[in-house]
Amino acid sequence: MTTLKQHLYEHICHYCDRQMLSIGKDEVLEDFEELIERIFAPESLGGFKQLIQLIVHVRNISSRSAESIMKDLHWAPYIFDALYKFSFEVDDKSINNEYYRNSYHKGWCSEYPFYVVLLKSHEYQFTIKSCELLAAFIKHYYSVLDTLRDKELARESSTREEDACANFRLFMKTNVAEFNSVREAIPKTPLDTPMSIANQLDKYLNDQEHWPYLAHKNYLRMLSHFFSNDWKSPKHISRKRLPFERVPKRYAEPIAVPIVGAHDDIFTLIPNEPLIPNSEGLDEDDQYVTQAFVVNNRDVNTKRDKTELLDTAIPFNKRIQARTSVDVTAKVRRSHNMGLQNTQLLMPEELNLLISKLIKLGNQQSNLETAIVIWMMMLLSKSIADIQNLVVFNDLAKKQQGLYIDEHERGWWFFYVIHSAKSRLDNVGLIEVKEEVFTACPDFLLRLIKANLGKRTSGPVINETDNQVITDNITQKLKKLSDRHSSGRLSVRRLVNFISYYLNSTDVIDPIFIDYSYAVNMYTTRVARSYANVSDHYRCQQLNKLWQSVEKDIERHSGKPLPISLFNFRNFCQEDQFIGSSFTPTKSAVSTLIDTLTRRVNLSQPSFHHRLVDIIDYHNAFTAYTAWMLLFGTGYRAAWNPLQTFALFVPSLNLMGISDKDDSDYSHSRIVAVPNVLTSQLIEYKRHLGCLRSLLRVLIPKLCSTIDNIVAVDQHVLGFNHSQASQWYKVIRNSRKEQGPFFFFHQQGSSVVAKNLSPSELVNYCRNEIVLPSNAGRHWLKSHLLEKNVASELINFQMGHWQAGEVPLGHYSSLSHIDAINDIVPVLDELFEEAGWVQLKSVIS
Repeated sequence: MTTLKQHLYEHICHYCDRQMLSIGKDEVLEDFEELIERIFAPESLGGFKQLIQLIVHVRNISSRSAESIMKDLHWAPYIFDALYKFSFEVDDKSINNEYYRNSYHKGWCSEYPFYVVLLKSHEYQFTIKSCELLAAFIKHYYSVLDTLRDKELARESSTREEDACANFRLFMKTNVAEFNSVREAIPKTPLDTPMSIANQLDKYLNDQEHWPYLAHKNYLRMLSHFFSNDWKSPKHISRKRLPFERVPKRYAEPIAVPIVGAHDDIFTLIPNEPLIPNSEGLDEDDQYVTQAFVVNNRDVNTKRDKTELLDTAIPFNKRIQARTSVDVTAKVRRSHNMGLQNTQLLMPEELNLLISKLIKLGNQQSNLETAIVIWMMMLLSKSIADIQNLVVFNDLAKKQQGLYIDEHERGWWFFYVIHSAKSRLDNVGLIEVKEEVFTACPDFLLRLIKANLGKRTSGPVINETDNQVITDNITQKLKKLSDRHSSGRLSVRRLVNFISYYLNSTDVIDPIFIDYSYAVNMYTTRVARSYANVSDHYRCQQLNKLWQSVEKDIERHSGKPLPISLFNFRNFCQEDQFIGSSFTPTKSAVSTLIDTLTRRVNLSQPSFHHRLVDIIDYHNAFTAYTAWMLLFGTGYRAAWNPLQTFALFVPSLNLMGISDKDDSDYSHSRIVAVPNVLTSQLIEYKRHLGCLRSLLRVLIPKLCSTIDNIVAVDQHVLGFNHSQASQWYKVIRNSRKEQGPFFFFHQQGSSVVAKNLSPSELVNYCRNEIVLPSNAGRHWLKSHLLEKNVASELINFQMGHWQAGEVPLGHYSSLSHIDAINDIVPVLDELFEEAGWVQLKSVIS
């Protein structure tokens, strides 16, 4: 058994024991090996994580297709749950990288073609139809496997299995107009036979008069042969080529995703490699800042010759002039600051006009579907393509993202909440989270959707399958409405981004509640979503608060209330559940942690004679208590050597400068608020170090000299100029080598050494009583600040979750740090009092 396979097997067994599933280890091994053999995985199991993600992505769009795929792959549900619900992490980084890899090794396309199809699923263009086609492909693959591997049917360079798998993989990946049309139309139903799918492909091929790229057409031809299983022996034709024929290189296009609220031609580049979360829930990119840059196509490292003549092109067509004149500053402002009320946000007058028109359109059968799509764009922040992937269902056993109609004829929007980081099996005391969210659908919209469905009780919410037809109809309606009433130009973009613009302009609720409710990315950064854990009932309260605010704005403008309600405040489940971060500790777990740390401090108090071993134990216990309090109070990430120097701590202002995620330009260093209890504890800890050096001066003189510099750092740095301060800060920030205030004593033979505090040491210190992730305090703080209804700008200020363009420490920033800290500190004091954090006095100080 290979190393990765062995670790996966042990992980699954551990999961079965924890969940008390009564599944023996022999049965686990048998089911796991059957799965591996079924997917023809390589011995290394490289990229096995991508198979988990495949099921998740398909399930989000079509649960029927996901169930079909799992059944055909002989995938036991408990194996999937073990690898999906909990993070798989081992100490060997090479094993982790192999598990999370998203690329194949050389030779895999010919040796393991079907496994490569599953491995590269993260690149596929998923829609409802493409998920059904993927499920049909996998089912048919096993039924014709003997034919695909028939050597008599193989080509000179590849088998028919390689041909079918490679063409299907490229068909699902390639984003061209012709393929998009096929993926939205084939198969007609999930129950279509393979021959029926082959006929549909043939018909589509014959109907197309012109293909811009012949290879695209050949992809579909290969798939038609696959589904009809009518392969023929290949004809080998020898072609003469020039000995030095040049073949142009082909480069992969960068992966780009649009930015919410940004201009249409502004995108964010995403990496090809997967982001591997570590065992503490800290994603790899969370350690480094991601900055957006505007480059004007010049080499910034060279100085331009003043006599150099620039190439110019003068278009005389006025339309071309208008199209090519780009105001870069305006684009950057729109992409980074999305709340431009004057040009982007739908104002109360426009909202009143639009809603009145939509009510009329809803009463006209010919315009009913158009009205429904516009309502959904505005209320759900969904694009037309996203809306086409939503379905109506009435059976919770077959739930898919879309609209659920319960037995009481009430409508609920259903979406999944997915996070890349999962808690580990050995973590205890964390809030159990749900990944399924039900949100009430407004009654008026439910009536419109039911009327549009007619006799149908399930299937797509929208009858029209052509994206362009829907877009043209909506664009025409909005243009006509804008022209008639001389209002601002209503557009699809303004409708889809209405909630985003409104929240950035009013800050009435935090955008995270929209993220969780409708599976959209209101935040342009992933980490802002990773730390929030919210109550489902509180989420519904916040949504109600948002739409009540919108309705009041319209009422103040029109002078009369809206005839409809934009949100119906009700909960799907009477029992309160939680969604979001799976690393947030429960209230009892925090109490257990505090009690354990406090007890360790009290039990390790040195005797009257102050023996060295007693001093070591007491210092370690006192350091652990203070460090955990620091992480909970400031939102510090899991970092080595937290609080690198007391010079960054200003107790008189309750502020601290920290650098737990930074680059060479310090563009993400930040100032945070410090609660009063933590301020007092840090002052006491500084006094503790001052007395500690006096006790150990004779035994460990070198360390005591270092502690002298730590305690008296203020006098040391006050005389620095700017360059000296920058150099000093570059050395001490996040350093594992430079001794910081937080360190543990370790006994090495007859000597004693001091090592900077690491996240793992902090976790292991109270492992016998409770095991929490080292950044559990950060998750706890973000979640409770949301619960206290703190403004999202202040939360992002404390957590360091500002988006591109928001730099509180920048010279051009208008944020008052003192005012922000004064607003946050009372809330932090209240949270600390509720949790039970208190100041502990050092007995040696």
